[in-house]
Amino acid sequence: MAKEDVSEAVQSALADLEHAFDAAREAINAEPDHDRAYAGATELVETLRRLFEASGDQRAMSAARIFEKEQLSLAGLADRISVSKARAAQLMKTAKDASDRHGSAKEAS
Repeated sequence: MAKEDVSEAVQSALADLEHAFDAAREAINAEPDHDRAYAGATELVETLRRLFEASGDQRAMSAARIFEKEQLSLAGLADRISVSKARAAQLMKTAKDASDRHGSAKEAS
């Protein structure tokens, strides 16, 4: 998918995310205390890991929206989003698991 296919709101949010990453990295590099710099770098990695996992869930849920809205088969979804049928099935499982987790979190609130 080309960058032009992404909405301006998403492009703007991602640019903000990149700026935040750069700011965090600069702050870590500027930290004179090596232990605090390491702690900051560790927190950065952990935060990025959580964001990476959440973004994978988001992608899967977006694929599920296409699947449901267009009433596609797995093969049809695979073709529609340019992945293999096996990958489309993985995305549907990820979306279901993410939905179940979000539902459980809402019930616990």
